Amino acid sequence: MNNPKEILRDYLDKIIHRFLNTKSIFHELKRINSWSTPERIETLNHGFHFFQLSTYSMTRIYMVELAAILSAREERSLIDWLKKAREHAKSISPTRYNPNCMDEREPIKAEEYQSIIDKNQSELDNHKILINQIKAWRDKLIAHIDKKYFNEPSAIYQDYQISNTEIDQLIEAVSKILHEHYLYLFNADLRMEILSEMNVDSVLNYVRAFQRIRNDKELINSGFRPVEYLD
Repeated sequence: MNNPKEILRDYLDKIIHRFLNTKSIFHELKRINSWSTPERIETLNHGFHFFQLSTYSMTRIYMVELAAILSAREERSLIDWLKKAREHAKSISPTRYNPNCMDEREPIKAEEYQSIIDKNQSELDNHKILINQIKAWRDKLIAHIDKKYFNEPSAIYQDYQISNTEIDQLIEAVSKILHEHYLYLFNADLRMEILSEMNVDSVLNYVRAFQRIRNDKELINSGFRPVEYLD
């Protein structure tokens, strides 16, 4: 590999941004699901078809993206990046913060950096069963369709059970690994999430607020006409 220092930094940066988009999609999906409670379901039902399609689509997107990021068989993945970073541990020149150094950064020896990567790979191995289940969803239901799941798509939930808690734990593990190497290679911190107040909660809160207004008899009797705002 020519110039591994620059190539692997650019490679890592692209993986991080792709992962952050995947993480954001999963969090938006969880927000939609959080409205499926007796107290809030009426609001969700105003856009039932849209949110049903959104849930369907986002589930498939984050499953495919996680499978790709965590697959050893993909040409571009976190697993592939860790392998290449280990191979070129000396060339990519990782450093870490040390206030006692003149420039507050100290080099990380190649052997120690390789040990860090080995630990990262071991952490991912702790989620191997879940990762294989995610790949099964992608391969058997999304990217390709097995006859069994074509005839009965819901069977995938029983055959390859995946919980949001498990996904949360996996996403947190990947976030920590990517964040750690960003610190070593870019000499800077990075918040491992996309922050925005304009999410599905803000949309549904507006819907719920307007519902309450339309059902406020005192307000309606005072002359307020919600239909004018619908127009």
